[in-house]
Amino acid sequence: MSKKQIGALLLVGIFLQPAQADTLPEVIKRTLNNNPDVLITTNTRLAVDQALRQARANYLPSIELNGGYGREKSDNPTTQAQTGGDRSLNRSELSLTVSQTLFDGFSTRYAVENQSAQVESAAHRVADVSEIIALRTTEVYIDVFRRKELLELAKDNLVTHQKTLDQVREVVESGARGKADLQQTESRLALANSNLINAQGNLRDAEASYKRVTDELPKNLEKVNTDAVRQAIPRSIEALIDLALQNHPSILSAQADLAAAEAAYQQSGANYMPHVYVELGASKNENLDGVEGDNDDLSAMLKMRYNLYKGGADSAKRAETAKRIDVAKETLRRNQRIVEENAKLAWNSMITIRERLQYIQQHVDATSLVLSSYREQFKLGQRSLLDVLDSENELFSARSTLTAGQYTELLSLFNVLESSGMLLQTLSIPRPTEAAIQKD
Repeated sequence: MSKKQIGALLLVGIFLQPAQADTLPEVIKRTLNNNPDVLITTNTRLAVDQALRQARANYLPSIELNGGYGREKSDNPTTQAQTGGDRSLNRSELSLTVSQTLFDGFSTRYAVENQSAQVESAAHRVADVSEIIALRTTEVYIDVFRRKELLELAKDNLVTHQKTLDQVREVVESGARGKADLQQTESRLALANSNLINAQGNLRDAEASYKRVTDELPKNLEKVNTDAVRQAIPRSIEALIDLALQNHPSILSAQADLAAAEAAYQQSGANYMPHVYVELGASKNENLDGVEGDNDDLSAMLKMRYNLYKGGADSAKRAETAKRIDVAKETLRRNQRIVEENAKLAWNSMITIRERLQYIQQHVDATSLVLSSYREQFKLGQRSLLDVLDSENELFSARSTLTAGQYTELLSLFNVLESSGMLLQTLSIPRPTEAAIQKD
């Protein structure tokens, strides 16, 4: 065998290898990397990081270089004494000033505290949005499986009605039954076809939703492994609420916003205090104010600036920041209520669907037995065709309800975890880097 043939066989083998299945955690990781909502919050966090750097810069000295060159016409006592009038010279200026704040009423300190708290708040918002997008990704991921199973049920239902129609047609053609039975069966077959088309449309809708959230089409998805998810569910609703109130990112973000508001209030007090700074200066000038020659300076000064009145702006700023604290407190209380409510709703939904499933399963089992009995009785002339057809539709409906309920129960687990802010951690998916907080 030639080298070209061997190479061709290797290429064929590569393309014939089955594609690796996508798991839910892998899809969530990719989604978090390119989802617009996540990227908006991560870039907001990065912007707030730079605002913190700006606040910290006030601890460092400021260096300013000024220069200028041009033509100057001067008319002052000096030029009048020299020339009897005005004088024009080429003027040049060059100066370097270094200033260092020694005391600014703790304005820089509280500005840094304010921005640090805003960085923390932005980080928690990244975590919050990441949890929400992870849940949304889970919803569309699971919905693809749900719609596929419902489509298979619709196909089976169509096959069942087709078989029934074939059997009834034979009976009608033999003269044992009237055409009404055939028409009834054809009517139910048309309904089964309608259900199939509807199921196909629902699957396409599920795939479109999957594409919108993940920015990719569902291909070779692997069924969800729920072992870790089920083990992570708290034992009681009280435990869930406690966990949510302690760990949910929206609450942690609101707490950080409150800390930022309190720091801003403290910072506003700096307007009532003097600002003290050291200033070092050096200048090299020439031909200033009509006087020909060098005019150089070196200076080292301790300076103070104390604003005594600003039209009431300082007191208004103080009152504004005090109200910002009240806003932050109420926002925190609102978020706590929302988180507690969402935890209760998620828990109740999980318990409700679990309790319903056992009865839905009983309904499916009982309906299946009824259909089997009706078919036997129909053969013996003890049941009408309408009874059989109704029973077949009821079984299809019951199986569809059971399938939908099973996936609803599965999704309820993820809802419970997201309501406590623990979904990504349970799935061993790291949050975006911008969700991390580095304490100084």
